Amino acid sequence: MHTEKLGKNYFETRSKLSEAVQSLSELCDHAGIEAARGNLLRNLVANLEDPFLFVVAGEVNAGKSTLLNALFGADFCSADVIPTTDRIAFFKHGDESHEFDFSDDLVEVFRPNEFLRDFNIVDTPGTNSIEPRHQRITEQFLPMADLVLFVFSVTNPWGASTWDLLDRIHHQWRKKVVFVLQQCDLRTEEEVAAILEHLQKTAHHRFGQHFPTFAVSAKQAFLSKTEGLEDDELFDQSQMANLERYISGVVESSETRLTKLIHAWRASCYVLGEVKEKLGTASEIIRADAELLSGLEPACEIQKERTMKKVEPLFEAFDQSFMAAGLQAEPLLNSEFKVTSALMPQKNSASDIEGLVFATTMKSVRRSVGAGADAVKEDVAHLWERVSEEMEEHFNLQLSVGSDGKPDWSESTKRIETAVEDATAAALRDLRLKEALGEELSKRSHLVWLYIFGAVMAAIAAITLSMLDLAPWNVLMWAIGGVSLLLGASTGARSVKRIRNFYSDALEGFREKVSSVQRQAFESATDEFYEDFIKLFEPLRKVCRQHREKYEPQLKAINEAEKNLGELERILAPVEKAINPQ
Repeated sequence: MHTEKLGKNYFETRSKLSEAVQSLSELCDHAGIEAARGNLLRNLVANLEDPFLFVVAGEVNAGKSTLLNALFGADFCSADVIPTTDRIAFFKHGDESHEFDFSDDLVEVFRPNEFLRDFNIVDTPGTNSIEPRHQRITEQFLPMADLVLFVFSVTNPWGASTWDLLDRIHHQWRKKVVFVLQQCDLRTEEEVAAILEHLQKTAHHRFGQHFPTFAVSAKQAFLSKTEGLEDDELFDQSQMANLERYISGVVESSETRLTKLIHAWRASCYVLGEVKEKLGTASEIIRADAELLSGLEPACEIQKERTMKKVEPLFEAFDQSFMAAGLQAEPLLNSEFKVTSALMPQKNSASDIEGLVFATTMKSVRRSVGAGADAVKEDVAHLWERVSEEMEEHFNLQLSVGSDGKPDWSESTKRIETAVEDATAAALRDLRLKEALGEELSKRSHLVWLYIFGAVMAAIAAITLSMLDLAPWNVLMWAIGGVSLLLGASTGARSVKRIRNFYSDALEGFREKVSSVQRQAFESATDEFYEDFIKLFEPLRKVCRQHREKYEPQLKAINEAEKNLGELERILAPVEKAINPQ
């Protein structure tokens, strides 16, 4: 806790405001805001960076340097660090350590310590050894000082020279003066308390008021912050916390600095309003662009659903055409059920049946699918007329389409027809009626021939037995032959029924598959049709992308600046009200 930066809240607020102002300054350049606005903001940023000025006074060996080192947690102004202690040392930030002899009495000391960006320190020679020329220079710094620290050594807090200088400072400039009783680790608590009381009484007697007075051991505080100790107990013993809180309060309540913050914040809010107004049109364009173009896909989906409902009868026609093709092929199948066909089967009969189903179905599909494709084209054309007119009006851009100003949908339409035809043909080839039906017909023929052969053999046996006059065996063989013929006729009749059922079941079982692939092919080709429709608006999407690439970074920066200034408003608005209650 004891390593926190003095005035932490003020510097955090200043940092937020500086970032917001810097961002706004860049936005002004991009948005084409007049250069004076950007210059104003940059000047405000520069003014916010003015360091606080602390002046430290006290007698020789009062512990001024140790106090400063302890406050800022760095050994930057010890006797072996600065070139001399008989001159006024003005500490500033520099990238490298060096000194500049401003005059015989004043040396500017540059150090790379980060805190010197925010705090400039004037360390004066001891008041008991200060010469008239030193005093004049010291008094030149005092009117500019944000805080004057008068350091008294606990071993000798009564030096008259310090009180004389304080008398002039207090009456002439009314600066914020703090008494610091240093080296308290050299006295007991009772002695320190007595000295503090005496200091306060003396101040009240001479100036009619009390000054903030702190008793500290800067040595203990410095040790707790350095050497890697991070010793909270040692820091507590140093009693530096109250002094640091007071100094932070001085930094955070500086009316001059707070007024600068408020002015910069107000100016930033005003300029932000100008930038928002300037880029407001761009923001609206991007919003409208995105809204219009993002509606393309949903509009296509809605229209596509309507299209698919409208062409539903087409799929019913496809289904009926397949079953009708099966019926048309039945006469060919029936011709195979004749006895002559069973005895002398046609080698290509099954192939002819399959070919007839294929050809009849494909003929019907080719005749019907064109109407479905035309229905899709009609819906897409209507959607084009409605959407393109709206887009061209909004973007003031003529879409590049066909020579007559309308898109050519012939390729997309043909793609639907081809997709359905190809899918139907592929499905029908998987029907494989030729192999399965050919096998069934072949089985029937073999059975018929088997029974006929049995009957013939029985007849031959009967004739032979009759010639040998071997009764009744000849009669038995005639009976066996007759039974064989009857069984052949019965088996043939049953095989006809079985084959017909097989044929019907095969068509019925394949019916759903054919219908499914036809629907899938039609829907897929229709999706591509609508994708072709959307691609026609790619020039507009390109315009939108260019708008976003140009303006979105600026709009994002505006939102970020607005957010930062809103956070600053919560901090600075109450401060502004307190400073200017009216």
